[in-house]
Amino acid sequence: MDRPDTGPVLPMLTLLRADIEATTHANFRARSPLRFWGRALTKALVSPNVRAVVIYRMAQAVTRKGYLPLGLLLRARSMRTTGAEINPLASIGPGLYLAHSVGVGIGAYVVIGSNCRIHLGVVIGPQTMDHSGPEYTVIGNDVFIGTHAVIVGGVTIGDGAVIGANALVVRDVAPYTVVSASPARVVGSREPTDTHPA
Repeated sequence: MDRPDTGPVLPMLTLLRADIEATTHANFRARSPLRFWGRALTKALVSPNVRAVVIYRMAQAVTRKGYLPLGLLLRARSMRTTGAEINPLASIGPGLYLAHSVGVGIGAYVVIGSNCRIHLGVVIGPQTMDHSGPEYTVIGNDVFIGTHAVIVGGVTIGDGAVIGANALVVRDVAPYTVVSASPARVVGSREPTDTHPA
């Protein structure tokens, strides 16, 4: 299966800025940009969940330049220091927020959109294999994935969907749908303007 089109490749600093902004409450920016960025950079240094995203961005950047072994070494460092395993071959849009990094696993054949929130112990992958090769797991924009949810390869999660805690997702999820349980089933929906599900 061909890799899904992810649009233009954004510069690493643009991605990092969006990721760090996603971890810092907007109230800090309203008070002063200096206070906002002071808090944001402090979190990048001391918070494992933020550090996991920063290391992933670095690993992805060197992998795109053809240095996959270096990218895999960075992934291994992230696993040791943050508890998260994010493959540098995965494609993740700006504004990624890991609420907690421990136990998060994101495989190589994964495409994630922008402004996604991922919680403790979430696993995305592994991909399924058939005669045409691996199937990509595609997750849209503004998706919320609850604690210990598992999304098994080859499915598509629509924009704005909410995946409940401990859900096992083995089928496609429509945009702005709320799913829960194992295997996951539809339990509700949300409005497109609701970007911060409970």
